[in-house]
Amino acid sequence: MSDVVVVEQRRSPFAGVPTREIVRDVVAVVALLVALPLPWAIVTLRGVDGAVAARGSDLLWVVLATVVALVVIVATYADRAGVLTGGWKRLAAPTARWWGLAPYGLVTLLYLVLDLVRASADTGAVGGGLAVGLAGAVLAAAVPDVRLMTGAAVVVAVGAVATPVLSLVDGVAWPDVVGSALGALLVLGLLWATARRFLRGDDAAGVVLLVLGAAVAVEVTMLGGGAVGVWLESVHGLRFGLLLLPAVAAAAVVPVLARWDAVVGEPVVATASRWIRVAVQAFELMLLVAAFVVVVAVVQLVAGRIEVEPVLRLIVGVLVVVVAVLARRALLRDPRGGHATAVGAACVVVVLGVVILVARAGIGTASRVEELLLALALPALVLAALIVPPSVTTFLAADPQGSAQPVPGRPQQPFGAQPGYAQPGYAEPAQPAQPAHPGYAEAAQPEPAQPEPAQAAETEPGSRWRGTWAAGTDATQQMSPVRSAATGEQPSAHGAPSAADETAVQQPVQQGAAPAESTQMLPPVTHVPGSPWTPEQALDPHTPLEQLAQIVQEAPHLRPHVAANPSTYPALLDWLGALGDPSVDAALRTRR
Repeated sequence: MSDVVVVEQRRSPFAGVPTREIVRDVVAVVALLVALPLPWAIVTLRGVDGAVAARGSDLLWVVLATVVALVVIVATYADRAGVLTGGWKRLAAPTARWWGLAPYGLVTLLYLVLDLVRASADTGAVGGGLAVGLAGAVLAAAVPDVRLMTGAAVVVAVGAVATPVLSLVDGVAWPDVVGSALGALLVLGLLWATARRFLRGDDAAGVVLLVLGAAVAVEVTMLGGGAVGVWLESVHGLRFGLLLLPAVAAAAVVPVLARWDAVVGEPVVATASRWIRVAVQAFELMLLVAAFVVVVAVVQLVAGRIEVEPVLRLIVGVLVVVVAVLARRALLRDPRGGHATAVGAACVVVVLGVVILVARAGIGTASRVEELLLALALPALVLAALIVPPSVTTFLAADPQGSAQPVPGRPQQPFGAQPGYAQPGYAEPAQPAQPAHPGYAEAAQPEPAQPEPAQAAETEPGSRWRGTWAAGTDATQQMSPVRSAATGEQPSAHGAPSAADETAVQQPVQQGAAPAESTQMLPPVTHVPGSPWTPEQALDPHTPLEQLAQIVQEAPHLRPHVAANPSTYPALLDWLGALGDPSVDAALRTRR
C-alpha cells in the first residue's frame, strides 16, 4: 500500500513546486506559442515578390528554437511525474533549461543585428513576435541575477539612441528625425524611472517595471499583428525600444519577487509606504508618457498635419499632465488625505486615455503603446496599489482624521494646520512665570534607551533637521529618534535621570491656551550649556516647525515643552510619544 502512495506522489508533476514557478512557466510557454503567429521581421520569402513581414511560423529556425525551448520547460514537470528515465532525465537539470533556451536567444539576437546592419528596406526590422517570444524565453530562464536585466536594458537603450542618429544619416525628413529623437527620450525615460531605480534599491520601481512590460506585451499580442498597421520597429525607422520592454521586465521578475520576499513581515507602515511609492511612480510615468504625447502632437501640427487626432492628443495630453502632477503631489504631501485625490485622478486619466483610443478608431488595429499605458495600464496600477493591498487599507484606517505626516527630509507645515503657525521669523515671547505649584513633579524614572538613529542626510543647506530620505521615500515613513548631538546626554547606568531630564517635567497644559498661560504651568528649565534652544522657543506656537524638529533632537530637556506646544505637528507628536519619557507623556496627555 505504501508503494502505491509513493507512485501517486511521483506522478504529480506539480508536487513541491511553488505556485509562483508554475505560473511563471505557464506564462513563458504561452508567450512562446503566441510569438509564432505574430510578425517577426521583414524578410524576403521564397515565392513571394518583395519583402514581407514574416511571421514566426514562416521561419524554420524560429520554429525549431521554439520547439527546443518548450521541450526543456516541459521536461522539468515530466521528470517530477516520473515520465523521464535514463539519460532523458538530464533534460530536467537547471543547466539543461538554459542550454535549451539559448538557441531562441541567438535567433532573436541574429534578427536584431540584421536590422542594425541592413543596407535596404528588403531586410531588417523586428516585430511583435520577436519581442513576445524573447520575453517568454527570458522568463523561463528565471535568472536570479540582475545582470541579465541590466544587459537587456543597455541593449534597448543603445538601440533607442541609435535610431535618431541612423535616421539622420539615412536622410529622412526632419519630422521623422524629431519623432525618432522623441521616441528615444521616451524609452530612456521609462528605463530611467524603472530599471535604474530598481538597480539602485527601490523595490517599488521593480513592480512598476513588471507592469510596464506586461502592458506592452498584452498590446503586442492583441493589437500588434494586424494586417493593417503591423507593429514593427527598427533602428532605421521612427523609433526603437518600446517593443523590447517586455524582455527587460521578464529579466527582472525573479529579482523583484526576491526583494519583496525579503521584506515579508515588516511593519504595516513600511509595506504601505512601498505600495504608495508604486502609485507615485505610476503617476510619474503618466506624466512622462503624456508629455511625450503632447510634444509629438505639436510636431505633427507644426509639420502641417492639421487633423482631429493630433489636436485631441495635444489637449488630452496636457490634461493628463496636469492631473498626474496634482495627484502625485497630493500623495507625496499627505498619503491619507491624498488617497481619494489619487484614486479619482486615476479614473480621470482612464477617461482621457480612452478619448485618444476612440480618436484612432478606423485608422488601424496597431495602437500605440503610449495610448494603452495612459488608458489602462498605469491607471490600473495606481488603483491596484492604493486599494488592493491590506497594508494600505490598515494604514489609512489608522488615522480617521487623515492627519498628515511630513515628508522625511522636508520639514514643513502640517497639512490641515491653521494658517500662521509656521512663520519664517521668530518672535521672542514673554519670559515664563513661576509655576503655580513649584513642587509638582512626577517620580523620576529611568529613561529607556533610545533606538539608534537612522542614516540621514542633510536635506537643505544650513538645516540641522535630519531624517531618512532615499530613492522613492514618501510621507508614510516616520522620523527616527536621534540622540542629542548638542548635549550628548545618555541615560544613567543606574536608571537615574540626568539633571536636564529632572527639570524637563511639566504641569498639565490646556489645549489651545495662549503661549503665556501655557508657560505658567511649566516649571523652569535650567539652561544646558551649549544648547542653542530655550524653553521659550520650544513653547512658542510661532516657532517654525523645522526648528521644533531640531529642538527635540538637539535639546532633549525641552521635549516636554515641544509636546505642549499647540503647533507641534502630528508626526512629531507620535515620535515623542514613542520615547517613553514620563514627562513627555504627561505633556501629551494634556493635549487629548
